[in-house]
This record gives sequence, C-alpha cells and structure tokens, in this order.
Amino acid sequence: MNSAKLTILFTESSRNFGGQERRLLAEAGLLIERGHRVEIACPEESALFERAFSAGVPVHPVPMRASLWPPALVSLLALLIRLKPDVIYSHSGHDSWLGGIAGIITGTPLVRCRALLTPVRSRTAYILPRRVLACSKAVKAQLVMAGVPDGKIAVHYPHIDTARFAGVDEASRAAVRRELGIDEHFPVVFCASEFRPEKRQEDLVLALEILLAESPSALLVLAGSGRKLETVRSLARSKNLEWHVRFLGEREDIPALLSAADIYAFPSDMEPFGKAPIEAMAAGVPVIACKIDGLAEFIEDGKNGIFVPPRDPRALAAAIARLARDEALRKSLAAAGRKRAACFDSRAAAEQLAGHFYAVIKGEKTHGCVGSCKKA
Repeated sequence: MNSAKLTILFTESSRNFGGQERRLLAEAGLLIERGHRVEIACPEESALFERAFSAGVPVHPVPMRASLWPPALVSLLALLIRLKPDVIYSHSGHDSWLGGIAGIITGTPLVRCRALLTPVRSRTAYILPRRVLACSKAVKAQLVMAGVPDGKIAVHYPHIDTARFAGVDEASRAAVRRELGIDEHFPVVFCASEFRPEKRQEDLVLALEILLAESPSALLVLAGSGRKLETVRSLARSKNLEWHVRFLGEREDIPALLSAADIYAFPSDMEPFGKAPIEAMAAGVPVIACKIDGLAEFIEDGKNGIFVPPRDPRALAAAIARLARDEALRKSLAAAGRKRAACFDSRAAAEQLAGHFYAVIKGEKTHGCVGSCKKA
C-alpha cells in the first residue's frame, strides 16, 4: 500500500443525515486517523455540515441547489484551487456533477460513491467519475444494467466498528434494560432504522400482534425517526399494543440497545447493503431479515441469520417465535453472525478506501470487489 498521505475532498449535496451521510462522516474520520487530510464540502444548511463541524472534521459551505448551478460551481472551484486535493470523493447527484466538472477544470480526479438501489436516472451521470464505488454487488449489478461500464465499478462495502458493538459492558446493558423497563419481557425484538416506506416497520407491529398469542410478554423496541414514524405509531395504537412497543426516537447508544435485545428483526424490502443487521451480528444478536438485494451478500439462512419473505408479517412472527423457543439456535446464529460481521471491520476499511484513491490517481483499473466478498 502506498504510504503517501492524501488530501481528499468529500462532497455531499444531500441535506439529510441518513445512512449514507453517517458513513461519509465515519470514513472521513477513519482516513484522518491514519494521517490523511480530509475536508468536506456540503450545503451549509445540511445536517452533515453541523455534524462534521461538531466532530472536528474541516467542512466548507458550498451551495448545491442544482447540478450545473453557476454559484455552486464557482464556489467549488475556488475551494479546489485553495485546497489542491488529490482526489474528489462525491456521494450524490448534484455534487457528483459539480465535482466532475470542477475536477476536469482543475485536473482533480473524481471518485463517486453509489449506495442506493433506486433506479439510475441517467448513465451519463457516471461518465465523469474515474471510478464508482458501489456499496454492494447488488448495486454494482444495477449500475451495469443501466449501462455504466463494468470496468469502472468496484464494490467497496460499508464498514462497522465491531469492537464498539461487541464490547458493551454489563453495566451499560443493565442501565438500558432498566430505562426501557424490559426485564419482564421476552423475547425483546429490536430494530433500529429510519422510518421510511421500504423499511416496513409496520410489518413488525403486525408480526408482534400475531406473536403475542404464543409469547404474551414479547416486546418490540424501535429506534429511529422519519416520515413513517407516526403511521407506525398509529398502527400500534390501533392494535392496542402500547404496552408491547417502545418508540425510542433517534439514539446514539445503539450498541447498548442491541446488547439488551434477544432478537434483531429487519423487515426492509429494499436494501443496497444493510448495515444495521451487520451491527446486530457484531453485537452477537441473532438476526431475522428479508432475502433481498444486498442482505443476501452476507446473511446465510439458517447459518448466521434467518430469512423470511418480504412483506409477510405472519412469516416474520413465525421466525421470531422459532428463535424464542430455540436457545441453541439463537446462540449458534449469534456466534456465526459475529464471525461474518468481522469481515466488515473498520480497521481495514480506511486502507481499502485509500487504495481506491491511490489507484485512481495512478490511473489503474478496478479489480472488482474490495474488502470481504466471500461468505463466512
């Protein structure tokens, strides 16, 4: 691996702060820890700007209202001239166009991240990047189907800090259980995810209603926020499940919450990768998920997790009941899950990402998949 330290400009035009933005900020921190210089360019009104500033990562306000908006291009050009980065790392549509054009003018290569399974609007948006980093094989396949050259795309899986999820002490676990009042409940089923249509938290509520016939002390714990939160909350209320469902909102103590759970259930019906189940596996919590998209790249049914059909609350309830009855199965899935999650540990992720940047600067071709692609 090249030992030269890089200057990298991360760009993001999104105003939101979801999984992609969390990953961006985490990867910036990992690269900084290893001696690279990382700066972020994003709209000043975005959530990322505030989070990056609070985290001590250098961040610069660039208006990004449209892909070819002149004030945005002028602002980004001025930043490139001042910072002289070795590479631009873009994450969304507007900033990828702006970064690509500004990069051509200044001679700075562009690498683009793709972490979505929504339809590719135009393959022309992928002409300017020298390399596209897809977050899974499923995302790469979608890009190829849309006409993006296979040789331009590499798979770079998201990372997790496995030690953070595996190292929760008993005092923290006990504190969370006391806070939530869950000692009298079993099984405690947990899910942490933004409340969006594809995340399907309503399926968990409907599964819980079925599950209670066999497990009357079952509890569903949901962390996260989003536009579907009130819909799911209203559904739980209409089913008279208030005592059996906890809505926690946004939480930063996900490792402690996972340590207090018996089962992690993830009913999403569209996932480019699925970082949340990997975190649960790292925490040693048996995982139930739908066999879709990126999830099938790291979950093996019956070995390190349980698959159910998407949008099927009855099958979800049956899988939860099965795990609740079978302690040996829970333990075997948890052990295999920890082993699989270790393949995505953040300690190697920064070197892998820097390797892409070095390769682009040198004009090297992609080698397909970087990181762990084999099932464990």
